[in-house]
Amino acid sequence: MNRTFSVPRLVLGPAFVALAVTLLRLTGELVGWPRPLVNRDVCGKAILGVVWLVPIFGVYFAGKLRPLGFLPSRLGRSFAYAAAGLALKLAGTVLIETPGIEYATRLIGNLSLTTAGLALSWLAWPQLFKLLLAYAYASRLPVTVVQFLAMRGHWGTHYDALDPGLPPIGFWPIFIRTSLVPNIFFMEAYTVVVGLLFGLVWPFLTRRRIASPPVGTTPQSPTTEPR
Repeated sequence: MNRTFSVPRLVLGPAFVALAVTLLRLTGELVGWPRPLVNRDVCGKAILGVVWLVPIFGVYFAGKLRPLGFLPSRLGRSFAYAAAGLALKLAGTVLIETPGIEYATRLIGNLSLTTAGLALSWLAWPQLFKLLLAYAYASRLPVTVVQFLAMRGHWGTHYDALDPGLPPIGFWPIFIRTSLVPNIFFMEAYTVVVGLLFGLVWPFLTRRRIASPPVGTTPQSPTTEPR
């Protein structure tokens, strides 16, 4: 059984799909397509958005790994790790959005909780983690470029829409705080923890095991129930 895979080859197609969705949404917002197809509000949720691709590609990448023999040896434990990772990521999001706490404190807390969530996601399924992380950067870096251009040009899209309560701290601090930091860490974390959980759902429910476990694990019987 082939025990290797090419990250760039597997991620290239999904990355192009994400780029197409980003450009399509930008076009729709610029020419005035209706909601809910697009949404020009701050953090506006819409049908066109790369965020909805995360569970789809989580399952897609898991399906690509399975024929290569890359499934966790204990699906139940991996599912628990992934669920705990998502819970930590959500806790960090709640913390960063909690008013009355100094921003630096909220940011450090969010960073710590999210990093812990990522660590658990890595333990859950290292190979899927690697693919999702690569896809996350491939899909979110174009968004960062679009946001930069939109904010500089005041395009009137959700990419340059700002919270009215944001202090007037200048372009670069605002760009770093609202676009760069989220798109080079927090959205990648979301992509990994959510995509990995969805990627684990199907093999967990079907209770399938690989014939030979990953290197460093004890061989298990294929009929053994996941723990």
